[in-house]
Amino acid sequence: MVQAFSHIDVVVPRANACRSELADELIRTRLSAHAPQNVLYLIWRGPWMTVARDTYISRMLAQVNWRTFPEVNGGEHGALRYPVVHGDEPWLADVDRVLLSSEPYAFGPQHFTEAMAICPNANASIVDGELISWYGPRAAAGLRYLRGLAA
Repeated sequence: MVQAFSHIDVVVPRANACRSELADELIRTRLSAHAPQNVLYLIWRGPWMTVARDTYISRMLAQVNWRTFPEVNGGEHGALRYPVVHGDEPWLADVDRVLLSSEPYAFGPQHFTEAMAICPNANASIVDGELISWYGPRAAAGLRYLRGLAA
């Protein structure tokens, strides 16, 4: 993609700066010791939906030693990448942290009670979905954000 726009003066230096910043943040994240946590990252309500382990979101969370549940891979595309959570799955008892994403569904504090009902042993928080799920220029900031959450 950079090559298609390389004739614009700022594109190549900006792309190189983004790559360098991401590489630095990946190193900082790997050097930070984060306790493992089992996470349910909710992206939708009605029905509850989460992310498969082979999604960008799940891989970002794994950078701070957070394992997304359920333990499924969804494939390259399609609905299986975003499994439905019914609320009666046995693995919900093993979730340490419920993350309510700010997007695509705009979760708010009013959803904590409902989320805690399906994961009574977990802590719940609202997270910035743009920083966690938008790759590219937001990836480095997303890693900084996750390190802060995991600290």
